[in-house]
Amino acid sequence: MIRQKQQQQAQQLGFAEPVVDDLLKHSLREQLESLTKAKLSDWERRDLLQKSFTKAIEAVLLEEKVEHQTLTKLFTDMYDCAVLSMAQAELSQELLTYQFVSESGLIMSPLNCRTTIKDIYRISGFARGVDKAVKGQLKHKKQIHILYPACGPFAPLLLPLLQFYKEQGNITSEQLKVTLVDIQPGAIIALRQLVADLSISDYIEEIVEQDATKYIPQHDIDLLVLEAMQHGFTKEGQLSIAKHLIQFLSIDGWLIPKEISVRGMLIHGETEFNQQWKTTEYTHSDNLSEQAQADRIELGEIFKITKSSLLGMAEIELQSGVKVVKANKIALPTGVADMKDRILAIYAHIETYAGESVGQYDSGITHPCPDMTFYVDMQPRAMNPHDFVVSSGEKVQFYYQLTGLPGFIATKG
Repeated sequence: MIRQKQQQQAQQLGFAEPVVDDLLKHSLREQLESLTKAKLSDWERRDLLQKSFTKAIEAVLLEEKVEHQTLTKLFTDMYDCAVLSMAQAELSQELLTYQFVSESGLIMSPLNCRTTIKDIYRISGFARGVDKAVKGQLKHKKQIHILYPACGPFAPLLLPLLQFYKEQGNITSEQLKVTLVDIQPGAIIALRQLVADLSISDYIEEIVEQDATKYIPQHDIDLLVLEAMQHGFTKEGQLSIAKHLIQFLSIDGWLIPKEISVRGMLIHGETEFNQQWKTTEYTHSDNLSEQAQADRIELGEIFKITKSSLLGMAEIELQSGVKVVKANKIALPTGVADMKDRILAIYAHIETYAGESVGQYDSGITHPCPDMTFYVDMQPRAMNPHDFVVSSGEKVQFYYQLTGLPGFIATKG
């Protein structure tokens, strides 16, 4: 019945379901089921879960810097406890691994979404930003509403913070109400289990199984937390979700992140992605090498997402039915001797709120994404329809594709 329902949904909405290897499904299922064999009582399991969430966020919200190794341990503990909660939800193999492409982008399976809660500096940047935004809103409101669309099975940008608030008692469920939305039935089941295990249901106004691009809130939203995002601002339907839901923000409501700046640069892949990280413990904006940065040719901002830009953003529908929005135009430099050896990389800098941010390499979502179809001053040996060839000194106009698998399209400007 579940598979039939999913297939009907796919047919109605124009979804395409990628093939998932059965052996891989079985292996992952076994790994999750093995977690339920841990010799813990239900009370002990929930207690460990709640403490792991509280400790991780306590470390994140500290003013002084916490060592990377310490954060890694705390976030691994939080992840392990969250996955154990997911195992308690007893998702079927189909619900756990179901992944498809919707009208607006890739819908990741609950299984693949689970690792976001281990993304230390993404969670840190968002948690600190959301915390400041919540406290800012509560200065002039008795109660605020947060909407978190495409939140996945763990809603990692918010649930750890709610657990912390519950534990501290400084922000109550009377002051803060949260609506969680996800299209994946498996994610919804796991989410309900996690909310129950954390004992934070008083904060949750509603958990909704629906396409976030179709969801209509019942009241104004004070904070809209944007989650569905991949590096290079590609694949997932983050922009379509934000474009639809931004209209429901209250006049003084805020989008979190407050600003996403998507930029381009021309790089040597070996220098950027390999050499500069050979002597570092982990990738992070603090560990960027001066040599690699000096080797880059920055092209500037190709797209900016803010509350105001979303409200004024106009869609263009092509003859094929594909929808795009116009991004920025950039000029390629001249006089670069090794231009033909460089590749275009697109990356995002994310300001969550009030100076809190997620910088280059801090997270998977801000890791520069190479575009191997973009050629400057050279022709590929075998051209394919996706290749874009341009010369030094020319202008390039970017568009952002909303339909299918989102991403940037370069045209000659």
